[in-house]
Amino acid sequence: MEEQRKYDQMPSSLLDQLQRVSPLADKVVDEIVSEETEVLDKTIPQMFEVMQKIANLICGYIRRGRFSKRSLF
Repeated sequence: MEEQRKYDQMPSSLLDQLQRVSPLADKVVDEIVSEETEVLDKTIPQMFEVMQKIANLICGYIRRGRFSKRSLF
């Protein structure tokens, strides 16, 4: 009976511990998300600039290249 009571109290004890740790975990998650967002804020505009340069290069190549002199269709 004593052992059963011990196991019955485990979920409530675990819940108490989780409730104490949960605010700290939320703070850590917020900090991690904030740091990752800062990295993305710098990276995404650079990615778009690179994609635009590549698109301009390809379009210029096609305009000047052999495909511009004759139609494919």
